[in-house]
Amino acid sequence: MSWLLAVVLAMGAAGQADSLMVAARRATAQWLAHDFKALVGGEAVMVHLPGAEPSSPLRPAQAAELLRSFAEGTRELDLVVQVVRDVDPDRAYVEAQRVFQARGTSDRHSQTLYFGFRRVGSSYHLVEVRALP
Repeated sequence: MSWLLAVVLAMGAAGQADSLMVAARRATAQWLAHDFKALVGGEAVMVHLPGAEPSSPLRPAQAAELLRSFAEGTRELDLVVQVVRDVDPDRAYVEAQRVFQARGTSDRHSQTLYFGFRRVGSSYHLVEVRALP
């Protein structure tokens, strides 16, 4: 719990940190469930995946399908939030460590995911998903 307190203090306002932590938890739960439609919501989202050029902002249905295709054939084992940080008053990001298996294998793989958010009032909306090898 002390790491969460440090995040709250570093961000300056408990309400803002709570809102970003809620967004981080929601995004990781949706990724774990492979519920990419819920993850991207109703806004355009930029997607950066290993081995592909970064996208321009995609319509929600396109972004969800791209992420579904990327994660298809994998089984999520864990997704742990590592960093939660505001970049400026309107932008924030969440860094998470993904552990997964390709279906039919016992090999475990890890990958860093970044979720970029835009602050709208007191809530955060996903605007970017980046996966690093």
